[in-house]
Amino acid sequence: DKTGSFHWPFYLVPWAFAAATATIVSGSVAERTQFGAYLGYSIFLTAFVYPVISHWGWSSEGWLSAFRGDYGGLLFNCGYIDFAGSGIVHMTGGLAGLAGAYFVGPRMGRYDEDGKPVEIRGHSASLVVLGTFVLWVGWYGFNPGSALAISNPGYANIASRTAVTT
Repeated sequence: DKTGSFHWPFYLVPWAFAAATATIVSGSVAERTQFGAYLGYSIFLTAFVYPVISHWGWSSEGWLSAFRGDYGGLLFNCGYIDFAGSGIVHMTGGLAGLAGAYFVGPRMGRYDEDGKPVEIRGHSASLVVLGTFVLWVGWYGFNPGSALAISNPGYANIASRTAVTT
């Protein structure tokens, strides 16, 4: 920008993607880690791992990017296109969660001595529904917002189609 003003959307959107990557891990290690360990894991993931991987796919200089200009034979000479973090965010979070679950191990008390599952007490149905609505409404801002603009009719069509199919 010629005025030198800071563009908050271009800070907040990647920040939200990094945070989403860390929250994917939380489901993999739920109830098996201490909060401090999860916090440290999340800081490491969002500060060091995620920026490198997102640079590979989303930067015009990234080795996976379809926007490089000089494909150099990388990724079948076509590059990688990722809309709304479907690959980078979820694959990074999923693989980090898999690694976390591997190192943490199974939930203690989840299975009896014979290897049969032990019934786990139910949780608050009200909070489950509330969480579902929060995610649902959040996705309507997150996914269509990944078009990054709606002033161009092509971008508006992408954002509206994304909202309808979310």
